Amino acid sequence: MHILLTNDDGWRGTGGSDTPLIVALRDALKAAGHDVVVVAPGTDQSGQGGRISAPPLQLTVAKPEPSVWTVTPGSPSDSVFFAFDQVFTNAKPDLVVSGINPGNNLGQAVNHSGTVNAAATALEFGVPAIAVSLQTSSTWREGTAVAAKSSAAYVAGLVQRLEDRSQHGALMPPGVGLNVNYPLLAGPVDPTTGKPGSVLPPRGARPTTLDTGVALDLGYTPTSGQAGQPGTYTIGLTPNDQAAPVGTDTRAVQDGYVSLTPLEADRDVDGSTESWLHRIL
Repeated sequence: MHILLTNDDGWRGTGGSDTPLIVALRDALKAAGHDVVVVAPGTDQSGQGGRISAPPLQLTVAKPEPSVWTVTPGSPSDSVFFAFDQVFTNAKPDLVVSGINPGNNLGQAVNHSGTVNAAATALEFGVPAIAVSLQTSSTWREGTAVAAKSSAAYVAGLVQRLEDRSQHGALMPPGVGLNVNYPLLAGPVDPTTGKPGSVLPPRGARPTTLDTGVALDLGYTPTSGQAGQPGTYTIGLTPNDQAAPVGTDTRAVQDGYVSLTPLEADRDVDGSTESWLHRIL
């Protein structure tokens, strides 16, 4: 298949050395026999949601290596728009894959995720899309590096299963994409290093819904002046570690499973609110 690969962390460094997760995913998809073209931001665009650049802004586009394009200071959605307009000029790709993001995109965090919104942008064009995120640990980088290859291999296998079941038809239902979150599971701690000695495979995969709880709590601390007054503030990010409801994406990852959540680009609600809406017109 012809696959457009993008992300929100960009393609940075020689050969993508500063963004190894997208490199791992590119390599896994290519090894599976797919034609993969990378079009990604040239800078870190994490948390940009579905932002797009509009006139009179200009974008600088580079091609640091064959089949790799960077769009600066473009967002993840900019990268998809540019790819469809200037790279895939004859036909849209068969699939868009966005990731691998370092850190899960669970629950309501998908609203702000550049990774997920790049996939949502593809869905706007009728192109099936998968967003992929990996649970990471800042204190166990070795584990993250191992899990990067495992999660990339999982995505390549998922794409193959979608292709096999499509029977040369649609990979996914129209307008529907997948948000995939891969857990990082640590083995027993090595007493000589004080770190886990191995990365365990996920316990399986679960179909999930979005957790409705707040995934991340943002806190603001004044560095000049007083709280609640004009001045300069630092931003603190605290993950919500409370046990999530069974069946949600957050709970699946908490339990050590790969979470697969179907998402729609169509954000309106079903007809259940129609009578309520008529009463307020």
